Amino acid sequence: MKLYFFLLRLLSPLAQLVFRVSWRGTEHIPQSGPLIVCCNHRCVIDPLFLAAPFRRQVRYMAKSELFEDHGRLAAWLLNHLGAFPVERDKGDASSVRKALEVLEQGGVLGIFPQGRVIFDTSPFRPKPGFALLAEKSGAPVLPVSIYCSGEPLRWRSRVTVRFGTPIPAEELLGGQTGRAALRCASARLSAEINGLLEEGH
Repeated sequence: MKLYFFLLRLLSPLAQLVFRVSWRGTEHIPQSGPLIVCCNHRCVIDPLFLAAPFRRQVRYMAKSELFEDHGRLAAWLLNHLGAFPVERDKGDASSVRKALEVLEQGGVLGIFPQGRVIFDTSPFRPKPGFALLAEKSGAPVLPVSIYCSGEPLRWRSRVTVRFGTPIPAEELLGGQTGRAALRCASARLSAEINGLLEEGH
């Protein structure tokens, strides 16, 4: 965890200088208790943009390819930064157990529910895995948007990270169970994050 906060303090000011990052709505970030943070995904350094204003460590679910295809050093660094792998498009029970463990311990779980980087400005459409975790854990979901002017990662691009209001799990699921709950949660999160994106900078 020390490495996590050291790198966060080191890289956040640099990112703010290089990409002109600003954060809005940080008062909505809960300071304690389990939390699922869901955000759209525009570029590879979104985890840094998202984690910067948190006083707690954000434990990210990251695609397994990041651990497997980039060498031992990358896997070591990801592990020491608190990330853990998930097999995309599969029923990865081990990653679900790990995510629930993070939440049971009162931690912050970071998810990019689109499942991959979306380079264009198409509407946010999440996969339902986040809703399953909310249903099983009862943790609230914090919607977040990352809005970019022009191409992400371009020198002096303007980036706005906007935090919405946490949504209690029961409200997110609409009092439903099973597939109906997942559909309700996906629709609610889509509306929240697309609404945040529409605010722009």
